[in-house]
Amino acid sequence: MARYIDPKTDFGFKRLFAQEDSKDILKQFLFAVLKLKHPIQELTYIPNEQLPQGSDERIGIYDVYCTDLIGQRFIVEMQRGSQTFIRDRVLYYSMFPILHQAKKGTGWQFELIPIYCVAILNFALDVATSSAKDVETAYIRYIQLMDTKAKTVFYDKLTYVYIELPKFGKEPGELTEPVDKWIYLLKYMPELQDIPAELANAPFDHAFEIAEEAALSPRERILYETSLKSARDAFAELTTARTEGREEGREEGVKEGRQQQAKETARAMLSRGLSRDVIADVTGLSLTELEQLVRATE
Repeated sequence: MARYIDPKTDFGFKRLFAQEDSKDILKQFLFAVLKLKHPIQELTYIPNEQLPQGSDERIGIYDVYCTDLIGQRFIVEMQRGSQTFIRDRVLYYSMFPILHQAKKGTGWQFELIPIYCVAILNFALDVATSSAKDVETAYIRYIQLMDTKAKTVFYDKLTYVYIELPKFGKEPGELTEPVDKWIYLLKYMPELQDIPAELANAPFDHAFEIAEEAALSPRERILYETSLKSARDAFAELTTARTEGREEGREEGVKEGRQQQAKETARAMLSRGLSRDVIADVTGLSLTELEQLVRATE
C-alpha cells in the first residue's frame, strides 16, 4: 500500500498546492521553480474557473491560480495525459490574466503585472521543435518572448515554465538544487515509503506530511480514490489506443472516453451528496456541465 498520495492525480495535486494549509508549500515551490529574486510573502488563491469575454468562448479552468501582494499572477497546471496542442493550451490560459488586468477609462496605459505559467507534464514534449540535443533532453524549459536576431529577452513579464517529468532521472544523492527536489517529489512521491534524507527538511517535510494517505479523512479518501481511478482509466484508454494503432480519431476517442468517465464519476459523487465544487475539482467538469448533468438525470 502506498504511503503517500500521488500528486500527479487531480486530487493529489490540489491537496498539495491548492489548499489554505498548503499555501506555504506552493510559495516555496514557485520561488524555487521560477527562480524569483525574492521569496513570495503572501499568496491569495483566485477562483480557478475563468469566464471568457464572450458567451461563445471556452472557459479556462486551472489547477492552481493565485496572486501575490503586488498582483503578480501564477498559474500552475498538472497535465497527466499527452496533448498535441499543449503549448497552445498553456498560451490560451495565460490570456485570461492578461485580459483581466485591463482597466476601464482613459487613465490606463497598458502596463501589465507579470504572469507566470508553470506546466508540469507527465509526458515529454515532442522533439520536432528542438534542434539541440541538450534541449531535447532538458527536463525543464523556461520560455519568454525574445528577439530572435539578438537572442535576448524582449519581454520579461510573461514567463512559461514546462517541466517534463519523464525526462527527469536524478537520484536522491544528486538533488542539490531546490527545483530538482521538487521535481523528484512530484515524480516519485507515491513510490516512496520513507522520506529521502535530501527531502527531510522544510518545506519538503511539510509536503510529505500533508500527502500522508493515513491522514486523509473518509471523505478525502473517496475523492482521492475517485481521482486515482480516473487517472488510471485515462492512461489505460490511451495505452490501448496506441497498442491497437488507431491513429485516426484516437485523440478524439480518448477525449470522449475521459469525458464520459468524468460524467459517470460525477453522477456517483452527486448520489453521495458531495458538493458540486468538490465534484468539479475531482472530475474536471465545469459547474455549468454539472448543472446540465443534474438536469438530465432529474
